[in-house]
Amino acid sequence: MDNRRRFPRTRFASRVRVEHPERGAGLFSTGDMSDGGVYLENGPIELGIGDLVTLQIQDLPGEAPLVRMRVVRRDARGYGLQFSD
Repeated sequence: MDNRRRFPRTRFASRVRVEHPERGAGLFSTGDMSDGGVYLENGPIELGIGDLVTLQIQDLPGEAPLVRMRVVRRDARGYGLQFSD
């Protein structure tokens, strides 16, 4: 398999809230993170390639910022999301 990643990945296990404009919101678990995006394990709502979602890390001492992301990859275990402007 060809590895086309531009950024090194770091194992990052956290709960995140993902909000989809049409399908609602749900809590997902992260698998890893890089400067380019994050990998989410399958969660309570279905995401599609190209979908724009809002992500927020949970369980921090304060409220985390909302981050816009685009779904760029899907496999049997979850989704690859890329940071979006």
